[in-house]
Amino acid sequence: MKKHFTKLILTIGLLSSFCIAQAQDTTSTSPWTKGGFFRLTFNNTGLSNWAAGGENSIALGAVVNLAAKRETKRSIWDNSLVVDYGLARVGDNDQLFKKTKDQLILTSKYGYKLTENWNISAALNFQTQLQPGYTYKTDSLGQESIDQKISDFFSPAYILPTVGIGYQNKLFSAVLSPIANKITVVLDDSLSQAGAFGVSPGKKVRNELGIDFTFKLKFSPMENVTFDTFLNLFANYETPEFIDVNWTTNLVFKINKYLNASFGTQLLYDNDVLIPQEDGASARAIQFKHVLDIGLLVKF
Repeated sequence: MKKHFTKLILTIGLLSSFCIAQAQDTTSTSPWTKGGFFRLTFNNTGLSNWAAGGENSIALGAVVNLAAKRETKRSIWDNSLVVDYGLARVGDNDQLFKKTKDQLILTSKYGYKLTENWNISAALNFQTQLQPGYTYKTDSLGQESIDQKISDFFSPAYILPTVGIGYQNKLFSAVLSPIANKITVVLDDSLSQAGAFGVSPGKKVRNELGIDFTFKLKFSPMENVTFDTFLNLFANYETPEFIDVNWTTNLVFKINKYLNASFGTQLLYDNDVLIPQEDGASARAIQFKHVLDIGLLVKF
C-alpha cells in the first residue's frame, strides 16, 4: 500500500510542478496557447455495526491534463499529455489496494492548412501505464493475494505515427491516415516470452502497417456542462477485417470554481489482446469501463 501511494504522490508532485511551469502567461503576440488542469478525487466509506451489511472502502484518484497548441496562418501544432491514475481498496486493512485506472497518453499532431478547415497532418500518439497490473486470488479465509502480473510500464506501450488528411472546425475534428504504423512494445521479459499483447513469443516489439481514423468532438449541451468524445479506429493491412477500437466519452458537470463531477466511459477492442476470464482461460473480448468522480479541480 505504501509503495503504491508513494509512487502516486511522487507522480502527482512532478506533474503538478510541470503544470505550474506550463501555466506561465504568454505574450499577446505568441502563437502558443497553453492550458491544463489537475484533478484529485477521494472517496471513503466506513461501517461499524451496520445492520444492512456492506464493507469499508477507500479510493483515491488523480488526473493531470496538459495541452499546448501553436497556430499560425498556415499551420497548427497540437500537443497534449494526460496522466490518469487511481487506487481503491474494498474491505479492511488486510485487503489489497487495486488499480482502478492507470494510463499515460502523449499526443502530438502537426497540420499544414490547405484551407480554413482542411489540412494535411502528421501525428504521433504514445500510450502506456505507470504501474504493474495483476490478477488476484482469494484463499479459503477470504484473504486476497496477487496471482500473476498481466501488464507493466512499457508492457504494453503503443506508439502510433500517422500521416493523413484532416478536417476540423470549432466543434469536431476528423483525420483519415492511410499511412499508419502501430508499434506495440512489451519490455517485461515474462510477458514477452508469453507473447502478450500480440508480440511474437520472445520478441519485444511488433510493427503493424495499416490505416487509422480518429474523430474528436467537444461541446457544451447546457451551461456548466461539457461533453467530449474521442474515437480511434486502426486496421492492419494484413488483416483488415480486424479493427482495433478505442472509444472514450466524458461528461463534466461544473459545481463551482474548484469542484466538479464527471462521468466517463472507455471501450476497447484489440484482436491481439487476450483477456483472462473467470474460468482461468484467456479470450478475445470487448473491454469496457465507466468512472463516476466528484473532486477538486484546478485549471491552469
